Amino acid sequence: HVPGTFFLIGIQVEKFSSVAERIYREGHEIGNHTFTHPDISSIGSGYMKVELNLTERLFASRLGIRTMLFRPPYSVDAEPDTEDEVRPLELTQSMGYITVGDKIDPDDWRDNPRPTPEQITQSILNQLGKGSIILLHDGGGNRTNTIKALPMIITQVRARGYEFISVHELLGKTRDDVMPPISRNDRLWAVVDSAGFLLFGAANSFIVFVFFVGDVLMSGRLVLVGAAATFDRLRRHRTEMATGESAFHPKVAVLVPAYNEEKVIVRTISSVLASTYPNLRVIVIDDGSKDRTADIACEQFAEEIARGRLTVIRQENGGKASARNNALQAVTEEIFIGIDADTIIANDAIAYLVPHFQDERVGAMAGNAKVGNRVNLWTRWQALEYITSQNFERRALNTFSAVCVVPGAIGAWRTQAVRDAGGYKLDTVAEDADLTMALLQNGYKVEYEDRSLAYTEAPSTANGLMRQRFRWSFGILQAVWKHRSAFARKGALGYIALPNTVIFQIMLPLVSPFIDIMFVFGALKYLIYDKHFHPETADPAGFTKLLLFFLTFMVIDFIASTLAFSLERRHGRDRRDWWLLGHVWLQRFAYRQLFSIVLFKTLIRAMDGRPFAWDKLERTANVTQPAHRK
Repeated sequence: HVPGTFFLIGIQVEKFSSVAERIYREGHEIGNHTFTHPDISSIGSGYMKVELNLTERLFASRLGIRTMLFRPPYSVDAEPDTEDEVRPLELTQSMGYITVGDKIDPDDWRDNPRPTPEQITQSILNQLGKGSIILLHDGGGNRTNTIKALPMIITQVRARGYEFISVHELLGKTRDDVMPPISRNDRLWAVVDSAGFLLFGAANSFIVFVFFVGDVLMSGRLVLVGAAATFDRLRRHRTEMATGESAFHPKVAVLVPAYNEEKVIVRTISSVLASTYPNLRVIVIDDGSKDRTADIACEQFAEEIARGRLTVIRQENGGKASARNNALQAVTEEIFIGIDADTIIANDAIAYLVPHFQDERVGAMAGNAKVGNRVNLWTRWQALEYITSQNFERRALNTFSAVCVVPGAIGAWRTQAVRDAGGYKLDTVAEDADLTMALLQNGYKVEYEDRSLAYTEAPSTANGLMRQRFRWSFGILQAVWKHRSAFARKGALGYIALPNTVIFQIMLPLVSPFIDIMFVFGALKYLIYDKHFHPETADPAGFTKLLLFFLTFMVIDFIASTLAFSLERRHGRDRRDWWLLGHVWLQRFAYRQLFSIVLFKTLIRAMDGRPFAWDKLERTANVTQPAHRK
């Protein structure tokens, strides 16, 4: 039954409003202790007013009062010695506050060493003759001993003949004098302020939640993907066959849709015709090119056309899906391979894909796409991403035969399965992903063959990369929406592929910037703000926890990337891939942020509802020919 005066820090009241309400409800006094507890002798008057007014508005919105009592943080200005220490008191007095100082301070806030309850009590007893206000702390560290000391303090101080009273009684005022209720006119603003503080608290909690949950989810995913990818590689190592060992050699068609590809079409066709697989023919579909793509193909490969190994189809421009559907009408082969016109495949790439179709349940096979034009930082970062993200994930999904995107650069398809699924759809801009999901939904297995190598041309500028990824993201979003009915239903699509896509390719990339923002903000707040404005109470424990979580994720990310590299198939120049690992740390903060921006733009575009057309990038013909494997 001893009344207390609680000088509250605004940001703590925002977090623990119920405690502040209890303090007021049980008859104690409340004073303003600023919003963030800065050293007010080192800040300007404008900042000082913001600190005080924010706290006042919070009191009004939570408790329906304002307070006339103020205590400066650190007691710097309770006994001012310099002009800098006096000036803030002039400001608070002009704002109508009564500054409350102290004379009895047992230094219970110290943590090194932390005083015992007995030491706190004895220090107060030793100082009783110095003044009338006892200062104790409930923040800045572990204050358990302060709480334990309270009964001892009250009992022993009373035993010496002292009486405990409130500050308002000491001032000769009433409780309402020092904590007047807000006026009726101010209540509306208090409601508005309350909503603002709720939003502030929600945003702060959301960022913290996203940081820790996102950190755990992404770290957990890396661990699971790494385990599944390793299992898949070890499993395949025991069962895989060498090229040519299989007697399964059905006829195969290779479809190459092309639009304005005169710079690269000859090399692409040449790489396919150089394949070690015996029974194949190439179908080039000129999709209304405005250059000489079709003419060059006909001129350079006239003999192959005459022998029936190459067919060139011309059509009006209708897009990649339309071109492949057109070619499908001419396909009589059991299996067809789809490659992009900017892609060069390894001579044994097709030979590795075809044997998997001996299993009638296999509807499609994804090949191993690699960046073939590592000419600058952007293309090198994409090469790193292909290895540590796309191919690494395909390995893991291959364990469940649930690869959710067969890449356009190289992929094999069972012709009848594709026809049964209605062919390539024209209502998405990621027709490969859409078709892959359709096959999974129809009960087919979609798997990954990491020995089937293809080298594709990646965008070499930031603008080109963002345009490409915008199309990819938009198309994936379209495909997920089309196949949403399969969620949580029997099958690899509903239980594995779609949840993985939604959580880890859409939701987490959307919030992942908050993880970096939280880390940067937390580090700057501790190293600059807390160290400067809160020098004696800056708690390193929170910063250490933040740093530990972030570094743990970074270490797991690097280990997973290293594992992805160790699992990757290489030959010739690919053995130099290891040096790309040095880019992982820089890529984390620079390259990956682009995808979050792209995803935000994608969602905005999707909600806008405007149609989206293919956005073809200009070819540079910088893909280098891989060495043939013997």
